[in-house]
Amino acid sequence: MMIPLDPIISALTSIANPIIKDKFQRSETVIKLLKKFNLDPEHPLPDFSSVYAYTLVEYGIGKPKPILELFRESEIKQAFRQAFDRNSPAIFLTQGEEFLDTYALGDKIKDLGIDIRREFAAFSAVFIAVTKRTRNPKEALTNHQIDSVHKQIVAVQERIDRLPTLEGIRTEMARLAVENTPALPAATETAAKSQGFALAQQMRGWFEILGYDFEPYQVWEDNYFEWIIRIPVRRGRFDRILIRGMAGEAGIQDVGALRQSVEKQKTDEGWLVTARRISKAARKEVDKPENRHLDCYTFDELIDVDADFSGYIDWLENEVKRRQIDGKYVPLGCTKAEFDGANKRQIDASYYGEEDGWIDGYIDVWMDDPTKEHISILGEFGTGKTWFAFHYAWTALQRYQLAKERGTQRPRLPLIITLRDYAKALNVENVLAGFFFTQHNIRLNSEVFDQLNRTTNN
Repeated sequence: MMIPLDPIISALTSIANPIIKDKFQRSETVIKLLKKFNLDPEHPLPDFSSVYAYTLVEYGIGKPKPILELFRESEIKQAFRQAFDRNSPAIFLTQGEEFLDTYALGDKIKDLGIDIRREFAAFSAVFIAVTKRTRNPKEALTNHQIDSVHKQIVAVQERIDRLPTLEGIRTEMARLAVENTPALPAATETAAKSQGFALAQQMRGWFEILGYDFEPYQVWEDNYFEWIIRIPVRRGRFDRILIRGMAGEAGIQDVGALRQSVEKQKTDEGWLVTARRISKAARKEVDKPENRHLDCYTFDELIDVDADFSGYIDWLENEVKRRQIDGKYVPLGCTKAEFDGANKRQIDASYYGEEDGWIDGYIDVWMDDPTKEHISILGEFGTGKTWFAFHYAWTALQRYQLAKERGTQRPRLPLIITLRDYAKALNVENVLAGFFFTQHNIRLNSEVFDQLNRTTNN
């Protein structure tokens, strides 16, 4: 039976705002509400009603009533139920967004200055996270790394709250979809479905931030999806592109299916996009004269079309050679101070030398830490800070280029921005504009860069 949502909504809307702003109090309030409605904060039951109600409580703290009422609509609940039962998140996205177009309270939500699609996506992300973390008792006994589901969802919520755009939340949904956590016992989610959904969210977020429009045409199948996007070519003119996305290897048969869809939908071009692999036969097929209106890309290659960093890469390699860093760099050790959290006084220090991989080793570990936020390297004039920055960026660039050549997952592309060159810049956006447009002729604005930074490993 479906857990009644009206009492949950009433309880959520009765909570005072000051409690919401305090992280600890907010978490305690969520736990109390979950227990009030017989939802175990540690391990919610793996049925749709429990997962949906759990999601509403975790998501709903601090949300206005009109937004919460959206998720008690029968059409919305049915879309999520179908997605849950068939283990296909694409269902609630397609059916849910169709419903939003005609939702009666939509104008009321807009009057509050709320982006209804962003809120729907945020709820969806939490729903995916709760679903992925729901375990049966057997799995709970065999997995020794299980943490409180509530604690994990709090981390998801904090990431979502820091994302100001719908495109960013789509990227978070993509990350959640491919997390290596056990799936619901009710419906075993295949890796292909997860990867396909993740690719779709990454691509949609990328196209949206570039300003491309989507036509109503959509196809969602277990092994592929299709959209039609419109790309402006000049004033009042657009190219209509049929996108066929898939998670596995794209082969010659997929090129044939793409051609048929392009002919049926009468689009200008067709793009076959996959997460990682395209067969040599498929690439040869799209190179044939009769297929000049077709292309195939990995997602990384698709991004390369609009985010060309080749000028910057050439500059970095030339700068390293000009300074002779590639031949004369001397490894550096570093010291990391340890402070008392209460009085902020230094209580000890850790030294990282040759046995730790020097300062490079420390930065490697820091880079691999998902909780990292900021790091500063401090030192007196002439101690090697600039040389280290160029050396580390150049080393990372070698890894990036090798992965690009092999077609494997690319590590992050390091960016060296010399702040003294932008001393008169008023904000970060000015710095990025000067770096991208003026210095390296990269056609990216700060919004596109932010999305690129979230969407890929680049």
